[in-house]
Amino acid sequence: MATGASEFVDKTIADGVFSPDIWSKQVLRATESNLVLAKCVDRQFEDDASVGKSIKVASIGNVAARAKAENTAIVYETIAETTTTIVLNIWSYAAVGIEDIVKVQSIVDVQSEYQLKMGYAIAKDIDSKLAADVAGFTQTVGTLGTPLADVDVVRGNQYLDDADAPENDRFLVMSPAEKANKITLDRWSNALYIGNPKPAVSGSIGDMYGLNISVTTNLVKPAGGQANNFIFQREALALVVQRSPKMHLFYDIDFFSWKLASEVIYGHQMMRPTFGVWAKGVG
Repeated sequence: MATGASEFVDKTIADGVFSPDIWSKQVLRATESNLVLAKCVDRQFEDDASVGKSIKVASIGNVAARAKAENTAIVYETIAETTTTIVLNIWSYAAVGIEDIVKVQSIVDVQSEYQLKMGYAIAKDIDSKLAADVAGFTQTVGTLGTPLADVDVVRGNQYLDDADAPENDRFLVMSPAEKANKITLDRWSNALYIGNPKPAVSGSIGDMYGLNISVTTNLVKPAGGQANNFIFQREALALVVQRSPKMHLFYDIDFFSWKLASEVIYGHQMMRPTFGVWAKGVG
């Protein structure tokens, strides 16, 4: 009959010798924001950016119609046009170094995993720069820390109408907290009012008031519980990616390491401030 703990192969002994830690081939990737702004802004000037450090866009103003008097010469109108410059001065990158022994011994394809994350880092950098442009919009609705009211969204859309913004390609980009508030409003969730069936059940909000709605956490948040939401027409903001994200791979023999780096060159510019509304709300 055994009388002492040392007479057993117990769990303490087994944990130290016989029971290994098994590393999964799966990984727990960091969560990623839903990046939406680069898809909503004006990208038409990118074809002009094959070379150069900036793009200059000339304005064409309206001319006036005049009454013609008999036997008098007509008047030729002179318009003082302006230029908007999109400066291509943002050069961003993400880089990771991986020692060769890690690639050989790791159960996870570390290089592929980090290449995906580097691509996301570049995309988020662009999205974040665009999110900061909201402060340049001409009009403002709502109050920081308070959910946007239905009348705020209607008023914001009216601002676009007042500015003669095209009715197509209008967007409302909001925080998840704003989405949660809108789902509880009958006007936004009752299928009698909107085309999207049962958003309160599905959790998905469809278009409202001619605005394409997107939800993202990647908005400027001035303080806790606050967010700078967007109501805008595509031509309000321009994005020019001069060099699309490019991946570089280099083997450094001095360190027996793989060096990965991704870079992008781009610029962004407010083109029509009256085509955008700073929608202050919750975040």
